[in-house]
Amino acid sequence: MPSIRAVLFDLDGVIRRFHPEHVEAIEREHGLVPGTIEAVAFAAPLIDDVTTGRVTRDAWIRTIGERIGDPAAAEAWGCQPSTPDADVLALVDELRAAGHTTAVLTNGTDGIPAEVASFGLHDRVDAVFSSHEIGFTKPDVRAFRHVLDALGLTGPEVFFTDDSEPKLAGAVELGMRVHHFTGIDGLRAALRSSGVSDGSVHGARIDLLEEAVDGFEAVLRSGDHDAVVPSCPGWTLADLAGHLTDIHRWALGQLTGPEPDEQDAQDEQEHADLADRFRAGADRLVAALRARPADAPCTAIYPPDTAGTWARRQLHETTMHLWDARQAVGGEPRLQADTASDGVREVVGDLYPRQVRLGRVEPLSDGVVFAFSDTDGEAELVGTAAAGPAVRVTGRAEDLLLVLWGRRPLDAVSVTIDGDRSALDQALATKLVP
Repeated sequence: MPSIRAVLFDLDGVIRRFHPEHVEAIEREHGLVPGTIEAVAFAAPLIDDVTTGRVTRDAWIRTIGERIGDPAAAEAWGCQPSTPDADVLALVDELRAAGHTTAVLTNGTDGIPAEVASFGLHDRVDAVFSSHEIGFTKPDVRAFRHVLDALGLTGPEVFFTDDSEPKLAGAVELGMRVHHFTGIDGLRAALRSSGVSDGSVHGARIDLLEEAVDGFEAVLRSGDHDAVVPSCPGWTLADLAGHLTDIHRWALGQLTGPEPDEQDAQDEQEHADLADRFRAGADRLVAALRARPADAPCTAIYPPDTAGTWARRQLHETTMHLWDARQAVGGEPRLQADTASDGVREVVGDLYPRQVRLGRVEPLSDGVVFAFSDTDGEAELVGTAAAGPAVRVTGRAEDLLLVLWGRRPLDAVSVTIDGDRSALDQALATKLVP
């Protein structure tokens, strides 16, 4: 399944909240039976007319007043305050900083632009979509299709959350990953399970990248540079170090501009030692990543074209080659489950689709789900067949990643296979990674 590129939020009940006590106070003050106002306000076809733009918000409020026999009560109800949810807005900021598109889809009236402007929402999300402008309301699939067309995305690239479970239906129909919102903790957990990182992950990835750089440097300083690297046939440890140094230099060039040829020549002169040369290049890459927020624009190997993509890609590149290096010198390398699970998601959701886009491989017809036994979530390699995944493979994230990168044969790891084994074999026989 493709990686999530956008997170779409409902407005009322998720990003902002209205307070029942205000409505109760208005009805009490005007001598109305509790529930009178909203029973009229949200009844069809009146609510449909105002949320699809057939009538204005002002006309809606006037009609409510007429029907309840108290225009002043309706006017007071229409002016009741709302409270932005600080925790949800903090998450929105984190996601956007991490390079994800953030947007809002609300069943709203022509008052929405002014309402969201009152708390600066337009400055914190990439787009606000209101049904009064679209002409269709959630859960109508046409409302969601309008959002996808506007963002230039497909359903599986979008995560949608709403506090009304029935309104998720249209999103599900288009293949979006959805979450019934009941609170911030549940939403964060659902995002993590879908492989969505918040802004704090950008810094954490850079930290992990630097740890992997430390580990690789340590192997170079203590290990035999002529040692054979079993997982990279034909290479010695010195060859592996040269390759990773070149990759870091190339990634730095994509991040900051043209490749720094003059700096490379300087490194050759100043750092004759292989470990020193590797460290100098890696330090420049890490420093450039730390100097940029996750959403800083640049050319990237797969979407989004941001610095956050390079932090992720180089973490996985360096971690995998650290595994190679430690194995070459007789160590017993291990991969952290959380890092490995994201590595699996990168392979099936980003690197494999890139291989297809570049014409390096033909798209696979049968999909494969890789489920993790030691951490949350799963990752899906999406096939072209309409029937959905043909096989489900469950195992430790580390084992699944090593199999996908060709470091371990499938039969050498402990996994459970449910479904068509031949579909899995076909996927593993395909060059999923560069």
